[in-house]
Amino acid sequence: MDTIHLAYLLVFLLTIIFILRLHRRGAPPKQPNTTSTTAHCPYPSPILGNTVEFIRNRRRFFDWYSDLLRASPTGAIEAWGPFGSGHAVTTASPADVDHLLRAGFAGYAKGARFRDATADLIGDGLFAADGTLWSLQRKLASHAFSSRALRRFADGVLASHLRQRLIPCLDAAAADGRAVDLQAALRRFGFGAICHVAFGVETDTRGQEREEELFAAFDAALEISFRRALTPATWVRRLTKLLDVGRSRRLREAVEIVDAHAMSVVESKEAARRRQRNGSDLAGDDKDGDLLSRFMAAMDEDADGGSELGAMFPTPAAKRRFLRDVVVTFVLAGKDTTSSALTWLFWLLAANPRCERRAHEDAAAGDVKTGVPMHYLHAAITEAMRLYPPVPFNGRVAVADDELPSGAAVRAGWYANYSAYAMGRMEAVWGEDCMEFVPERWLGDGGEFVPVDAARYPVFHAGPRVCLGKEMAYVQMKTVAAAVLRRFRVEVVAPTASMEAPPEYEMTATMKMKDGLWVRLWRREESAE
Repeated sequence: MDTIHLAYLLVFLLTIIFILRLHRRGAPPKQPNTTSTTAHCPYPSPILGNTVEFIRNRRRFFDWYSDLLRASPTGAIEAWGPFGSGHAVTTASPADVDHLLRAGFAGYAKGARFRDATADLIGDGLFAADGTLWSLQRKLASHAFSSRALRRFADGVLASHLRQRLIPCLDAAAADGRAVDLQAALRRFGFGAICHVAFGVETDTRGQEREEELFAAFDAALEISFRRALTPATWVRRLTKLLDVGRSRRLREAVEIVDAHAMSVVESKEAARRRQRNGSDLAGDDKDGDLLSRFMAAMDEDADGGSELGAMFPTPAAKRRFLRDVVVTFVLAGKDTTSSALTWLFWLLAANPRCERRAHEDAAAGDVKTGVPMHYLHAAITEAMRLYPPVPFNGRVAVADDELPSGAAVRAGWYANYSAYAMGRMEAVWGEDCMEFVPERWLGDGGEFVPVDAARYPVFHAGPRVCLGKEMAYVQMKTVAAAVLRRFRVEVVAPTASMEAPPEYEMTATMKMKDGLWVRLWRREESAE
């Protein structure tokens, strides 16, 4: 354990001692009501709740919760922090997920704790918004994922970024015979693609060093924000923020870098719109414009017409700050999700040569742009996300007391979570071979892809908050996977391609592979490009 971890442990222990002393002086602490729910509650302590086990398993949080959920008779567990704080019910039951995301949607919100934990990074962006602000943003954003937008994405953005960025990078590595971190290459590709779609701009072209700095800032800010969302705020967090030390300082420094990039995008787009106003009518541009342009146009209309979005952000500074939140939210939405899924896909294919051969044959025969289906590749990607969902853990906060179909009681103010990662590992949901990579489970008798209900496979969420970019994500993943499989044979160097020893993941909001996926690429003889 390094010095920083020892310091954090010391602060944690001193906090517990301080709180215990306060309680000894006053009334006895109120104990959590363990009889108020039928959810299985593992290792509860009357004082610390599940805190000790949480700390012990913090580096394998998703697997720890999977173990607990498999052991629970109902597929749901309840956990809490010191003195009953931070109560949460987490489920891996499809019926519960259906209730949380669809049938009982109105009874849950993102909640103040999540907004507080992520405020520095995403502010009022779509992921943290509730109510009217959420519905207005979602309606505007939905236009960017229309069928017409998907065609432009496949024909223009993906083709351009594959040709100019990803393929040259992989070709160079193959020609030199050197290992390359495929995850890092895919992440940069995903970042460039989402920026192009959402804001109509390429990523920063002022040098690799600046791009690396921006990547590191996004990663640090997201990791710290995600960890904060998992734990209740304490006076220690507030003190470190006041003193500007530790993770609070790291978060501030990272957000400053993110802010500088996001605000430069907003200001550049504002300048472009001013030039367009002086030259011609904007109507045609707005109709087919990027996501940020749509938000800007909507806010201009609102300012003139007095409608809701403009009223929420009436000043130029407030408007610009909100647009900054839009930029950051959609960068986060596309930066690591598809790259995470593709990284695990290529590792799983390497660990299962039979599946790799079938995926290559499918990629060689199919084409996203021309509409020739690639059912097996689609199934392989879906199966990879079943085992390694890009967003492994998600949840909301109960607005009022509720009861899940599993029988678990959820009190007002409690978190109600679901673990897509755990659901992919439940025999009750996927059968005895749930831990195996079997793309064929998604194929019908005729070889066509057959989806399942979103409550059983909530990788893209479900209900009113279902992922707007689902179809675009599949287009991107199939296009990239097919392009790589047609051109290269991928040999995993590290970690070892073995289902018996899967790679470790990072504890962050998206399921990144720890230390990357190092591969060697061999040009296929039949590759004509």
